[in-house]
Amino acid sequence: MELLSNQYQAHLVDNLVAQCEERLLHIIEQNYNRPPYIQQKDLMELLSVGYQYIKKLEAQGLKKVKLDPKDRTVFYKLEDVYKLLDKLAE
Repeated sequence: MELLSNQYQAHLVDNLVAQCEERLLHIIEQNYNRPPYIQQKDLMELLSVGYQYIKKLEAQGLKKVKLDPKDRTVFYKLEDVYKLLDKLAE
């Protein structure tokens, strides 16, 4: 005698597969190798912060990269951003 119907067993398997796929996608996103540098506007979006917060990070030691002093595009090394945030969290 079967405890679960074939239809319900298939439903459980489908749910399990969907959960595994979702978990794998999450793991892949977490371990995705991001480019080493990020533009200021993208960093603000990534951290969900404004320009003033980025300025506070710079005051705490975050280095910015400009290709030319006249250039308005600013980059930051992601590794430096995360290290600084970890240091400030201690």
